[in-house]
Amino acid sequence: MRPALDGFNREACCSLFGRMKLFIISALLFVSASAVALYILSRPHEIRHYTEAELTGLSCAEISEKNEEVIFAYHDASIREYKKAGSFENGVGLPKEEDLPFVILMKKVIRDNDFIGFDLSKPFFHSVSIATPRVHAEFYAEITSVCSKNSLLDAMEAMVQAAKNLNLMRKPENP
Repeated sequence: MRPALDGFNREACCSLFGRMKLFIISALLFVSASAVALYILSRPHEIRHYTEAELTGLSCAEISEKNEEVIFAYHDASIREYKKAGSFENGVGLPKEEDLPFVILMKKVIRDNDFIGFDLSKPFFHSVSIATPRVHAEFYAEITSVCSKNSLLDAMEAMVQAAKNLNLMRKPENP
């Protein structure tokens, strides 16, 4: 048996050690959680840009989701820029037209089928300097109409159907 030390209170020592151990573990957990949060918040937020190949074969619903994803990503990036710098980059949180999945696919279908009346060098939407050509707006509206009737329809098929509805298909030449 060990001799008792004068003035040593074993229960108080164990209680103090237990509290110190709990404090150290809590502090380590807090530091770890803070480091993870800081890493996540400081990561660069990349905006996904889709290629024609990735968009080919998607349904109307899927292309709409991809389009919405890109628009929201640009909006969120613009808000982050505003919070960081105090102003919006370019004044607006809108993506460029060539980054929108819907427009990428529309241009591919127009090029592949040589539709009548399209000038692909002009913007389809939201251009301050150039008015949107009427055929572009009508084509977009007709695609929307076709897709609203069947969201599972292949988006490229919907675009060809819209072009047929608007008589934008070139007539085959007689040999």
